[in-house]
Amino acid sequence: MRTTIKISLAHWQLLFKCMFVLVSLAALLLSYPLLKNGFVLETNLQSLFPRDSHNQLVNKVNDRLYQEFGNKILVAVQAPEMEQVNIAAELVAAAIAANPQLQVSAVNEQMELAAQQHELLQQHRYQLLTPAQQRMIKNQSQDLLAQAQAALFGFSLGGSVLSPLQDPLSLSPAYIQQLQPALKGELLNDRLVVSNGDGHLILFALDLQGESFNLQVQKQIGNWLQHLRDQLATNPQTRSTQVLVSGAVFHAAEASANAQREIAIIGGGSSLGVLLLFILAFRRLKPLLLSLISVGYGCLVALVVNHFIFGKIHLMSLVFGASLIGVAIDYSLHYLCKYQDLCKYQDLSRSIPEAQLRNRRVLERLLPALSLSLLTSVLGYSSLLSTPLPGLQQIALFSMVGLCGSWLFLVVIYPLLVRQPLPEPATIIDRCASSGWIFWERTRGLPQRFIFAGVAVLIIIGAVTASLSSDVRTLYKPSAQLLASEQQLHSALQGVAPNQYFLLRATSAEELLQTEERFRREHLDALVAAGALSGYIATSVIVPSVQQQNTNYELMDEQLYRAKGLVGQFMQSAGFDAQAIVQAEQEFAAAAQQHLRVEDWLKVARPDQGLLWMGQLDGDYVSIIGLRGVVDVKALSAAANNSSVVWIDRVAGMSHLLSQLMNSAAVLLLLAYLAILPLLWIYYRRKQALLLIFVPLLATITTLSVLSVSGIAINVFHLFGCYLILGLGMDYSIFSYAEGTRDRVTQRAIWLSAVSSSLSFGLLALSSTPMVSAFGITLFLGCFFNLLYAPLAGQLSKTNSLTRAAQ
Repeated sequence: MRTTIKISLAHWQLLFKCMFVLVSLAALLLSYPLLKNGFVLETNLQSLFPRDSHNQLVNKVNDRLYQEFGNKILVAVQAPEMEQVNIAAELVAAAIAANPQLQVSAVNEQMELAAQQHELLQQHRYQLLTPAQQRMIKNQSQDLLAQAQAALFGFSLGGSVLSPLQDPLSLSPAYIQQLQPALKGELLNDRLVVSNGDGHLILFALDLQGESFNLQVQKQIGNWLQHLRDQLATNPQTRSTQVLVSGAVFHAAEASANAQREIAIIGGGSSLGVLLLFILAFRRLKPLLLSLISVGYGCLVALVVNHFIFGKIHLMSLVFGASLIGVAIDYSLHYLCKYQDLCKYQDLSRSIPEAQLRNRRVLERLLPALSLSLLTSVLGYSSLLSTPLPGLQQIALFSMVGLCGSWLFLVVIYPLLVRQPLPEPATIIDRCASSGWIFWERTRGLPQRFIFAGVAVLIIIGAVTASLSSDVRTLYKPSAQLLASEQQLHSALQGVAPNQYFLLRATSAEELLQTEERFRREHLDALVAAGALSGYIATSVIVPSVQQQNTNYELMDEQLYRAKGLVGQFMQSAGFDAQAIVQAEQEFAAAAQQHLRVEDWLKVARPDQGLLWMGQLDGDYVSIIGLRGVVDVKALSAAANNSSVVWIDRVAGMSHLLSQLMNSAAVLLLLAYLAILPLLWIYYRRKQALLLIFVPLLATITTLSVLSVSGIAINVFHLFGCYLILGLGMDYSIFSYAEGTRDRVTQRAIWLSAVSSSLSFGLLALSSTPMVSAFGITLFLGCFFNLLYAPLAGQLSKTNSLTRAAQ
């Protein structure tokens, strides 16, 4: 029998060596395009979430908006005194000019566009009226005449470049006034100056020359901003000046800086802990290096394969995938602990035959359990591949490929590199490792029942108090400084809400304009009056439908330009002769069909104005209505009550998608547990072995219960941590069941794995990033409960004598 096992093992080793060579060659070939074209690391959190498959139109509109505004940023300086803010603005302008990543939006181009817009609207003045002008023409003719009289003598608020003969009642200036942004500011030296209760603010609108989610760009912008603040703080004339910023790049730069700082602190602390643990356990550094190299090899293979298939890899997929591959360190610990144990019974000389013999015996003892552990983990992670969610697919593929790569590295390379005997571990290691097994041995019977009753009570309380969170805002918390900065800018500028708008669709451009007008008239104007929002912008405000333009023209025809109309009365009272009056009436008559078209407006519209009109998408004409000062989201959402008008709340939409992601992750986690059961039955052929699944399952449920009882809402990143609990828990239960309750080597390996995993991943609970902290606290608790419940799997095995006799 012994000869058969040796031959079988030799054949398996040959097969694994061939597979290792093929995998390594494939990784090298696939890495060529990566090295040639560069590594693409995606950091945009939104790309991790699924697309709204039920509404591709919304996806396209959001993509258009991001392309236009994703790299726009605002930088402002604010100070109590105008002199201070002017000095600070000069320093900011110089800093912007010195940074090639930043470009000031061209004010001259904006002014040229404004002049062209004025000219276009004046050409079509006979078809254009504001709602207030419509009411005034119908019911308040005397007020209209008084307004025209004031304009004639230059007392109106907005002047007109048209002569009284061209625009007798001075209607154009009020209509053109709608083009002005809704803010209390003025242009001084080509800079926007806004005055408010906090003093004076000078704003710089900038275009970022690069992607907001590019790590290098984020680092450069973050350093630039810090240098600018330091420069203003050290200048006595600008010490009281405040720098305000807004833009996606600042959020991304802050998140990257926090991540790097936490990696240095938390990663450094956990590394020192793991280093100390390995020195106590093996008295050598080589075992730690081998463990890290095996995990690193798996990560490298997974990275290359993932990048080749998806064309890029998301940062979160890299983080969570690498964490799941961390299960592979458990394989290394079992191998090294078993090798260490065999050194006691072998000649401790360093001859190659002795080292080969020890490695062969290690594989003979561990290969079945290692293989089963790998299969259960891969099977569990493979459930994530069936989801349509891109983030989970990347994590699943990365984890599966990486875990297989690490496992293959161990069974092929370890026998070649692990040659020297390993001394006995420190006494404290074995004492700590055996404590869990001793605890369960001493509590057999009634005490054990009380313990399980307590756990059951905890689970019931956790189930009753459990709450779920899919609010995307809880996953990222910007600093108080950045949040306050954006709020101040938004309050000062009264800008359009970037993530909330109405999307309208129709079969033709004319129908779409009419839909906008009807929706504004029936809903939006009432909502503004009720205080649900402070205002809105829409294409139809500037370019009415042809139907509305005809109505405006007919109204002016009936009330203003017909014989003895208001125009004639006013011009006569103002001293114009009869010929001038006739000329004005003839010009009006000749413009009957001079309608303002959307396509003409888009030629002179600013980018933000032009994006309100999306044009043809998916066979329909599409537009959006931007909102200012949103207060009552519920009322706005209720206003979109038909298929032609859709309420878009991107934050709420992302939260909904996050809820879908969470539901999918939970269902797939359950399927992963169910998929492992047949594998356990096929391998062990014992009903008793099916209970091994309860170690990670009970650890997962207990972990979630503790979180719930502590008042923590469960989110999707807690569930991601549960996948690692599954992988580690199955390892612990399989090895504990295989070796029974008396094997100190297995106990040592399981304890080392649990502690090293807690140090490596559990310390992430200290992170200031909510999603990382959620992942870390889940793993910390999960590792503890896996270690606590692992000895129970050993109690399921009455004896392993048959296995030992066979070996």
